[in-house]
Amino acid sequence: MTSQSSGVVNPSITRQGLIEPFDLQVGRGMITGHQTVQIFGYSTLIGSTALGPLWEGLTLSGGTYTYPSTAGVVVLLSASGATDAALQIQVNGLDANFNLLTETVTLNGSGTATTSASFLRLNNLYVTNGLNAGNITAKIATVLYAQINAGVGQTQMSLYTVPVGYSFYIDYVQANASIGFTSSAYMTYAEYNKFNTTPVTPVGSVAFGVNGYNPYIAQGSVTLTGQSPFVQIFEVPYTVPLFHPSGTDIQFLMKASTGSPYVGSIFAGGYLIKNDGAL
Repeated sequence: MTSQSSGVVNPSITRQGLIEPFDLQVGRGMITGHQTVQIFGYSTLIGSTALGPLWEGLTLSGGTYTYPSTAGVVVLLSASGATDAALQIQVNGLDANFNLLTETVTLNGSGTATTSASFLRLNNLYVTNGLNAGNITAKIATVLYAQINAGVGQTQMSLYTVPVGYSFYIDYVQANASIGFTSSAYMTYAEYNKFNTTPVTPVGSVAFGVNGYNPYIAQGSVTLTGQSPFVQIFEVPYTVPLFHPSGTDIQFLMKASTGSPYVGSIFAGGYLIKNDGAL
């Protein structure tokens, strides 16, 4: 979920000599060029074969999420057909140049709809006027890239791509899994990054913030960071928010050491900030 600033600079109690935390002001939409981003993934099919992001298309074989090679229109289809007619679906993602792109479409009498815009990335989808009775798939060509499960009203994907002109600063990650403390099994958490554009360090920042580890990441590079074993719960409250440059594909991944299937969820969030010159 993304909370977007209105662009209007509103008065704050700090102007009256009182204290109001910066993150609260961002959450209130008071800081121009700042948005909060909340990422949530959930799956009941976590296996032990390979690391994979938590989303509706995850299978027990795992594996990283594969993105579209070219931008295309998004075709939505409800498994409940006419029952979900008139539902409005907000599609949030990026265009062919990794720019922010949002479109809201309405399911017709057969429970289908197609966007007029072409998307290269899908960050999330929401039902804006109720709850869906059936699973709603989102495909580009014939490939599934997102799904809203029945009765949920939104996608549940531990995926996010940073739009061009912005930098994303992650300040927390939490993973939860159904493996118990009495088990010899454990989960592995990891973060996957792919840099699709030449990383740009914002003015006033330093290069070593890129990915938190390597300041020399090149366009097209893929890196796996932050791997850690855990049982039941894993938390990373970053003391300093972790910088991710524009155009970065982020996947928060999970895998079991043995046995399956397991249930798990991943929460992550932070600040999406317009780069200098884009304000």
